[in-house]
Amino acid sequence: MYNYTSQIKNYNIHATDGEMGKIKDLYIDDKNWEIRYAIVDTRKWLPGRKVLLPPSTFTAIHEEEESVDVEYDKDTVRNSPPVPENEDLSSDQESTLMDYFGWNTYRSNALLGPDGKPLGTFEHDSMLQDNVPEEPHAHRPIDGHRTGNGLRSEDETIGFKVHAKDGKIGKITDMIYDTEHWEIKYIVVKTSDNFTEDELYIYRTEQIGTVDWFEKDLYINDSVAGISSNKPFTDKKDIIASLSYAR
Repeated sequence: MYNYTSQIKNYNIHATDGEMGKIKDLYIDDKNWEIRYAIVDTRKWLPGRKVLLPPSTFTAIHEEEESVDVEYDKDTVRNSPPVPENEDLSSDQESTLMDYFGWNTYRSNALLGPDGKPLGTFEHDSMLQDNVPEEPHAHRPIDGHRTGNGLRSEDETIGFKVHAKDGKIGKITDMIYDTEHWEIKYIVVKTSDNFTEDELYIYRTEQIGTVDWFEKDLYINDSVAGISSNKPFTDKKDIIASLSYAR
């Protein structure tokens, strides 16, 4: 199944002994577009802390109730190594959290044991992409919004300018993830040409050539002419319906 990242944000998080907070953002791996962590707002009972939970810790997702059950109780989370709320997750902090909870990296290619927990990971060939000329600053040094371990905030990525090989397309307005593997499969782009109604196009993440995280520009392996030959969507519900039908 597919879902929008915008939809799962604000879902309530339920520990085994009560409500823990809401999902306020997602950390996404900037290489394979995998959702690595949900960032949970726990200010009501754990102020000043950034709580991070991999999707592997979700035991149930209730879309109608807009809630997620996790495998921990509140004390387990409360006693976990702290990540200050106003800081991004550093590599050292991530390692400390993984040691405390007994997590692996939770990559989608993890080898699972009988209990469903990762035993390790294996490397696989990346999906082939068309060669795209590198854009200016595509590999600029990391800025203050990157965690230093390849994680990017979904919330920040919304609004990035999207370009074809020969011109601007529009801006990212949402993302679509696979609810089974927790991987971003598509970005949803709103064009800037029509001011009377939304014109939405979707692009597979495999079509992404380069991303300038500093300037907030994303480059697609396509041309403006190729885009204009496709009929745009005007309702986000139709996008999910068409993807589900295609599967």
